[in-house]
Amino acid sequence: MTDSHIHIGQFREKYYDFDKIFDIVFGSGKIDKIVYSSTSSCIDNIEYGFIFKEIEKAQKKYSDVTIPLFWFIPDYIRQGIKIETAMNELDYGGFKLHPYGNKWDFENDGKHLEILHKVFDYADRRNFPILIHTGENGSDRPSRFERFFGEYKNAKIILAHCRPVNETIKMLKKYPNVFCDTAFASETSVDKIIDAGFADRILFGTDFPITHYFYEKNGVGMKEQYYRTTKKEL
Repeated sequence: MTDSHIHIGQFREKYYDFDKIFDIVFGSGKIDKIVYSSTSSCIDNIEYGFIFKEIEKAQKKYSDVTIPLFWFIPDYIRQGIKIETAMNELDYGGFKLHPYGNKWDFENDGKHLEILHKVFDYADRRNFPILIHTGENGSDRPSRFERFFGEYKNAKIILAHCRPVNETIKMLKKYPNVFCDTAFASETSVDKIIDAGFADRILFGTDFPITHYFYEKNGVGMKEQYYRTTKKEL
């Protein structure tokens, strides 16, 4: 089984080493493949070279059982990062977009809009997934990216977290290439999506170790927390 939403890297004051994260996930005995991206992508003024080294190091050891996502951020436009080049240099299997954490402004910034079209076009030509963070903050509502869903029909759009759930269901109804995942999604939201007839478009994902970051104050260890999450969501 695949955990389609895992992270490595810097998250706020903590750094999550890929070896430790992957050991815990595979050690659960339930997961045989991981799809992951680096939360270091949310560091202010992060340079792509730092992310490249993180992913490269992880893939040298785990390439047979992991698929990295290219977490594209607006500042890569300034850095001159080319999508085709980056995707060829590392064995990326798709993309990650975080409209809340990375301040995408494609409604007003033509360069943002242009590069997003390139991201979706690349995914469309290769049937790649694009994992999009969703939430209740307005900037990360699923419908904000709707203009791309119908145009790039071969791209597999994954709405992470299913938030808000009614809007997630609306996108699932309108676009057969839209999916969602269980990462930090409530049982109520997942049940609503199943009741709406979209059980086959729900992907299993945990958002680990971000889940542990928010729950460790309860005294739960990282390994125990991951096992609890997989038991709850499977």
